[in-house]
Amino acid sequence: MAASFNAVRKLEQTMDLKLATLNRGSNELNINKRLIIYILSIIILWLGHSYTLSIPMETFRYVRQSLMSMICLVCFTGAFVLMKQKKGVRADKIFSFILMAAGVTNLGSLIRGLVAGYAGMVEYKYLSLPMLLYGSIYAYFFLLYPIEAFRPGWLTLKRSLLLLLPTLVIMAIYLIATSIFNVTSPIIDNWSTLMDELDNITVWLKLSILFYPLFGLVVMIRYRGNYREWCENNFASMENIDVKWLEDYIFSNMIITISCLVVVFSNDVRSVLMHNFIFLLFFLYAFYRVYFRRNPYPEGFFRVEGSWSKNGLEPMGPLSESITGEENDKLKRSIFMIRLPEYTARLEEWMENEKPYLRKDFKLTDAMEILPLNRSYLSRLFNEGYGESFYHFVMRYRLAESRQLLISRPELSITAVASMAGFSSASVFCRAFTQEMKCSPLQWREKELASFATARE
Repeated sequence: MAASFNAVRKLEQTMDLKLATLNRGSNELNINKRLIIYILSIIILWLGHSYTLSIPMETFRYVRQSLMSMICLVCFTGAFVLMKQKKGVRADKIFSFILMAAGVTNLGSLIRGLVAGYAGMVEYKYLSLPMLLYGSIYAYFFLLYPIEAFRPGWLTLKRSLLLLLPTLVIMAIYLIATSIFNVTSPIIDNWSTLMDELDNITVWLKLSILFYPLFGLVVMIRYRGNYREWCENNFASMENIDVKWLEDYIFSNMIITISCLVVVFSNDVRSVLMHNFIFLLFFLYAFYRVYFRRNPYPEGFFRVEGSWSKNGLEPMGPLSESITGEENDKLKRSIFMIRLPEYTARLEEWMENEKPYLRKDFKLTDAMEILPLNRSYLSRLFNEGYGESFYHFVMRYRLAESRQLLISRPELSITAVASMAGFSSASVFCRAFTQEMKCSPLQWREKELASFATARE
């Protein structure tokens, strides 16, 4: 019997070590694989543009019409499927709109090609103003999706218009310069002409429009940096938070921006062929990822912000109706800081007695059951009361629970311990445990049990 138990323990230890090694290897492999894919994408972009600039015009027209037809099919089908899916996620609705807009513009280009012989919404000439505006509007639409995905509920109509403001201001200045002050916009068809006309304000205004896609990339990267922190302040598990897809989206927009620059400065309509191919690949991949992306936010998650809590409690009696909104906010912050020790004590009592962290779907807003605070103040409770995010706070309790189970119930497998301690999977548990304790769960159990046995002797 003892021999059988030891064999099982050795098998568990072997599996635990393999799982920890596999997790480390998988993470390193994913990082290296993405880096290689990104580098190859840039190389293919450069080779593709070089090749398409040398193909015959007849071949270019035929291939471009085929690509645009496929883009229309992908965009209209993708928009229809996403709208029928009814996940209720605003980011998905925004992406459906992007697909629909891209499908409409490409369909318009195809119709114009059949009617007028030129398949394009704008003429692709060197530093052409219509082409720059066309690309700027596309960049604006592409910017809306990651902002809504990174900061759900933040994107309002007012903020959406503010994001478009740089382009609108540049266009207003351009119109004033050309219409009121009669500044002539020179015809530029190569790099040499561009250098000669740099003293003309309209040239600088056109070049300024080119910075909008770069502005969009900066905004995406900035919000990507804050996204993980926001998630850790609201969720006890990061498993459903698809950060990698959003990183791919940002990189794809960088590739599109580089391709746009090639089109703008090439003065050759054939440069747009590779651009169309990139769009086709982007929409195919993006539709696949958006369609299968799981929504980490439960229904109504962002509708709890306005009040102090769903149970209607006030933090310290009713607030005076005679004070202004700003004074009201200051009073709430003061009350919050005064009662912070009381809130933390009540929270810790709830965590110890009810153990809500054992639920795999435990989230920040569940604390509204015992605290009269809205989501923003709950997040502040953990950051200011404990100096850590909600995610790390819950992780401490789950790891403590797992350590207790590892010692008190040595017959349990690592998978069972992970499940009973509230972790979503054994791999997530092993990764978190190893990071905290600098050894695997089974190694820690063996070491602790050996210490207890030595102490008894």
